[in-house]
Amino acid sequence: MILYNFAHAESIELGMSTSLSGPNQLLGREMYQGMNAFFNEINQQGGIHGQMINLTVLDDGYEPDSVIANINKLIDQHNVIAIVGNAGTPTAAIAAPMANARGIVFYGAFTGADLLRKTPPDPYIFNFRASYRQEMEVIVQDILDHGISPFRIALFLQDDSLGQTGYDITKAALEKFGFNQIDQLLLTRYPRNSLAIQGAINAMIQVSPEPEAIIIVGAYQPAAQFIRFSHRIFPNARFYNLSFSAAYLLANALPGIHGRIYMTQVVPPAETYSEERNFIWREGYLAAQVLVKALKSISGNINSDSLKHALEALDSSNLEGFGTINLAADDHQASDHVWLTHLDKTRKWNSVKATGDDD
Repeated sequence: MILYNFAHAESIELGMSTSLSGPNQLLGREMYQGMNAFFNEINQQGGIHGQMINLTVLDDGYEPDSVIANINKLIDQHNVIAIVGNAGTPTAAIAAPMANARGIVFYGAFTGADLLRKTPPDPYIFNFRASYRQEMEVIVQDILDHGISPFRIALFLQDDSLGQTGYDITKAALEKFGFNQIDQLLLTRYPRNSLAIQGAINAMIQVSPEPEAIIIVGAYQPAAQFIRFSHRIFPNARFYNLSFSAAYLLANALPGIHGRIYMTQVVPPAETYSEERNFIWREGYLAAQVLVKALKSISGNINSDSLKHALEALDSSNLEGFGTINLAADDHQASDHVWLTHLDKTRKWNSVKATGDDD
């Protein structure tokens, strides 16, 4: 499936390989719609120096095997200057190195994985959002602030690079707070693109003492399935999700369940809640604003190299309705902002804690 805007004679070609089918299709669609909404606004204003932004989207179904063909097609056939808005760690693990190796900007992926955040940064890889490592530090801090022993933490992870990232950042966060025995914590996994969560629940039922904080790193459907089954089994447990679990999708998949459910976010809760403008949509919309800032600053030919240098030259600026962003040659992550949110009985996510440069 291919979604695209009508190409213009003079256009800035951008590409996206993301999930438009399968269990995680709504993640890809929301990122696409959020980014494209802002690009359309710019096009209606005359584009970038008279050039329209054209975004071509190819479906990878959240499966790494589909990504290689998509990236090659976007670069070789559609002549894109940037790959934007990829949804997911397993797919980014394939797409980002391919784009970087071919000198094509890879920007604004919907993942906080470390593999996109090397020191020094990969030349053509840029991130909008805060990292999963920063999200996990907020989660672990909240767990400890509520007097929960690290020994009462359990993990429910997707069995792939996303889940491995979840394990690594949980380990790093706990070590930062002085706990070095993560090998004694209960670690459970489920297969990607599945709802096979029963084994994890059985393992948690058998462990003693029972967990008081369960950290979930995975997609919203298995996360919701897991919470639905275990919410009453563990009446004292708090359930923590990374932003990848998709706040409004998770909430909609948990009818009648609220309380003790938390999620970190990398964009602030909306003042007026709307499913059409949820956290993922707004992340795409905000990420597109930063990209357009860079594109507008280019005085000569707009290509991947000039975009790379423009992004690195953005320095520190304020993004309206969001906060401070910063990009430089040695810092390819625009935002460090994280919000911890709680699901209330009205199905709304409310901020209970925030971190970042503006706090």
